[in-house]
Amino acid sequence: MNTGTVALLVAVVGVAGTLLAPVTTAWVSSRSRRQEFELQQRSELTKRHMDDEQANLERLRDTYVALNSGARRYRFRMMEDLYAIRSGTAPDPATELARVEFQDTYAKAQMLVPDDVLRRCQAVRVALADARKLLIPLAGDAGDDQQKWQEAHTFLMEMWEAILAMQRAMRQDLGISTTES
Repeated sequence: MNTGTVALLVAVVGVAGTLLAPVTTAWVSSRSRRQEFELQQRSELTKRHMDDEQANLERLRDTYVALNSGARRYRFRMMEDLYAIRSGTAPDPATELARVEFQDTYAKAQMLVPDDVLRRCQAVRVALADARKLLIPLAGDAGDDQQKWQEAHTFLMEMWEAILAMQRAMRQDLGISTTES
């Protein structure tokens, strides 16, 4: 190979390098931007997923608080009515409001709450309905039947265990408590 050919080859390689450098730089830059974009997309998706999980947890916690306080309020109202009936006064209309609020909360919970917790909530709902069935005849008799009054009182006192079991299931589902009862 003579010097002219070598010089020509060196010139061709130099020109090719000069011409290909911007193309190569653009390709590397484009690839880098694409990787950065994909990383940002994954990061945003992960953040959105975490935000959704947090929102679901808050919605579940709010539902549990509403169920717990609603059941306790409804039971308390029935206890107050039971004593009112014994003293000869009429049941408080607030008891019916507490019943309706609890039923509405329970209906919403049916779409959010896991089955194992929902079974405990169902047991409380049934116990509250059974307690109401015991109170209705007493209100009509003005609480004259001491045996029926005592039966209703005992039932309302014992149903506290169903509420506590519901609370434990809720706490366990939220990861607050690990004990199972």
